[in-house]
Amino acid sequence: WVSTISMIPKLFNLVLIIFNMVVEKTNDYLSQKFKILPSGHLIINSKVNGVSAKLIIDTGASNSCIDINRVEAFKIEIENYDEQASSATEKIKDMYISTSNSIDIVGSTIENSKLFVFDMNHINETLKKNESTKVDGIIGNDILSKYEGIISFREKKIYLKLNL
Repeated sequence: WVSTISMIPKLFNLVLIIFNMVVEKTNDYLSQKFKILPSGHLIINSKVNGVSAKLIIDTGASNSCIDINRVEAFKIEIENYDEQASSATEKIKDMYISTSNSIDIVGSTIENSKLFVFDMNHINETLKKNESTKVDGIIGNDILSKYEGIISFREKKIYLKLNL
């Protein structure tokens, strides 16, 4: 019974953290600030294969992606990808895949990243009209789930646990 009482402050702190949406920098999480565009898109500065990139953080995207128009800049080698894919707005006509890429995010490098490559002009045209910005790709749920991603809107930070 006494040991149960001693756990109450720890449980109380845990409950406070959950209700206040406070994310602590513990348990090997690394964080990085992101920008919220007026449209609600989350944009993070990163590097793909050592080259600076602006990426959308998209929890609804199954996979991380790169704009085909940036393949040369990011030194990405692509192969045809024959399965059908679609975005929230349209079917993607020509899809490619690239393996063995590096993505620098939250102050660390994720090696051997698989990236899907397609023409993101429709995304950038929409952003250019409404946001005056252009993106190079998307950080998708493949990375966010694998590295236990936490998005703190209060802090405007993304947290990833990279030493799994």
